[in-house]
Amino acid sequence: MSLKTHNFEFGEFLLDTREKVLLRDGKPLPITPKAFQLLLVLLEKHGHLVEKDKLMKSVWADSFVEEGNITFTIGLLRKLLEDDTKNPRFIETVPRRGYRFIANVRRVEIAERETKKWKDEEAKTSLPANFPSPFLPVSQSRNLPSSGAVVALADWRREADENGTIEQFSPAAPLKPNNENKHFPKYRLPFAAFALAVMLIGASSLGYYFYSSKEAAGADGKKTIAVLPLKPINTANRDEIYEIGIADSLIHKISSMKGFIVRPLSATRKYADIEQDSLAAGREQQVDYVLASNYQLAGGKIRITAQLLNVANGQIEETYKIEKDAGDVFAMQDAIAGEVGNALLAQFAPTSDSLTAKRGTTNEEAYRLYLQGRNLTYNRLAADARKAIEAFEQAVKLDPNFARAYSGMAHAYIASGNLRGGSRGDYEKAKEAVTKALELDSNLAEGYAVSGELKFAIEWDYPAGEKDLLRAIELEPNSDLAHQQYASYLAALGRFDEAIGESNAALEIDPNSYASQRHRGRILYLARRYDEAILQFKRVWEVHQDLGVFAGWLWVSYEMKGDHAQAYEWFMKIQKRTNPQLTELFQNAYETSGWQGVRQKVFELQLINEQNPSTNYYGMARQCALLGKKEKAFEYLNKAIENRAGQVQMLNVEPPFDILRDDPRFDELVRRVGLKLN
Repeated sequence: MSLKTHNFEFGEFLLDTREKVLLRDGKPLPITPKAFQLLLVLLEKHGHLVEKDKLMKSVWADSFVEEGNITFTIGLLRKLLEDDTKNPRFIETVPRRGYRFIANVRRVEIAERETKKWKDEEAKTSLPANFPSPFLPVSQSRNLPSSGAVVALADWRREADENGTIEQFSPAAPLKPNNENKHFPKYRLPFAAFALAVMLIGASSLGYYFYSSKEAAGADGKKTIAVLPLKPINTANRDEIYEIGIADSLIHKISSMKGFIVRPLSATRKYADIEQDSLAAGREQQVDYVLASNYQLAGGKIRITAQLLNVANGQIEETYKIEKDAGDVFAMQDAIAGEVGNALLAQFAPTSDSLTAKRGTTNEEAYRLYLQGRNLTYNRLAADARKAIEAFEQAVKLDPNFARAYSGMAHAYIASGNLRGGSRGDYEKAKEAVTKALELDSNLAEGYAVSGELKFAIEWDYPAGEKDLLRAIELEPNSDLAHQQYASYLAALGRFDEAIGESNAALEIDPNSYASQRHRGRILYLARRYDEAILQFKRVWEVHQDLGVFAGWLWVSYEMKGDHAQAYEWFMKIQKRTNPQLTELFQNAYETSGWQGVRQKVFELQLINEQNPSTNYYGMARQCALLGKKEKAFEYLNKAIENRAGQVQMLNVEPPFDILRDDPRFDELVRRVGLKLN
């Protein structure tokens, strides 16, 4: 019985584990030993998360290194594979945890006895006795295979493909070498030529190292930056208006300057922890620079020390020290934002293309309440949405002309209505609030974003909704909310490619936004791209297992794909976290009647609260459609439309309703929600 080893093939690449070489279309690439080992670990676990600790133990077990070595080596691999961090083909970053190889991988098994034939074939060549052999250990061969071995690999791969002996995700039969390969003599390199090749590959490796250590701006030359909440030197005097408020002013200032892409406050406010590692935050946000600051209040003054950190090399590029009177909070914030912004302008020489965005109020307490309300709204919980509304209401009482507080209130009312299954009262109040916001400030981007959502998702006025959303993006291209809502609009109309593009734009603004990640998965589900949707929802689940109620989209995607076993497995995994008291009930239903039995049990539990004002009739209609209860599905859809439930605008693209589409009554429902059938 012969020993076997695996090579790995993905896309146009092949990783030869025996020769320790990475090939692209049969040609070797200049990969370093550590990068090779790291790639091998990821390929062996393809499709699965590999924790950073696992990578450290597997690749750097013999030395003491820091986590930055992983980031640096991943950067080398991405350059070799020409992979994009924002839209990866191969290596996906799981923030704070590790990495996953996401491309399809083929394992190619090569028998030991077959490799001996390669050695025999190599022995027939007329290379010098001291020529470095590709079959020697890495330390002796310098990791470089002969050109004959490279050609043989390419020939074997081509022959295997033609014979169908390479199978995706499964071991294949041993490959037979092509003993009649006439390319061997033709491509033998003289020793001097090979030495030159060694030098060129070595130079390329150094080039990759050098390039990786540089600050990498975007393809359009823009710098990406994350402004972190300020940290107090004295924790006894912590105040959100300093920590978040000054960061907010800085974000607005830098956003107004050409040449920068700035992460929004919704992305960076989570880094308010005193112990937060600034560089780790920068890596998670996938930015070039981090602005990390601390503050101290003393003698009626505020002292700020801000550091501009280069995320790629971990160096401090600049340090800004500012001291201002703390009495007038807003004047102080504007002055600090102005000084830091001007310093960045001087360093990077971009130009400002608009005035600094207005805070919208001169009342400190109103602004503090606005910040609290916005933070609560992003939690996506019904109870927090109600608390957010209260905070915004208090803010506008203190300053009736505070436009941003009105738009925040409108957003919170829509969230409250959606999370409660549709509430006409909430939506009417949202309309009043956003109308007031735009009356006070006709150029308020977030006001148009909320107005656009309200018009297309609740009022079903699609042309007006699109107009407002496009206006919001025009006013503030860096608004992840506007891009999210426009993606939903496009998905409702079945324009999925455009919708996914807008969803990607939102994620580019805030790569770690839970809402944007989940939102993208839902669009993929509506587009019936279930495998991609499942992968997207798993990403969210790995980071946000505490919000399992939203992970229902994961098992629904498995169900629509037709994989009921996986649907049940993920359904139970989520129920154990959210409804552990019901797991035995569902398990018995599955053992008795399979997946449809579980579906029926879920529906029966929903019926208990059918008369509750917060009942999600759209969700119940979906349940009935999946159970084949067409009449009940139509009954609940009518109720959902009457309540103007938040998801009804997706009626014409919702996969479970495919069984209803040949009924004339469905056409009428679609028309009622403002959608025209082709």
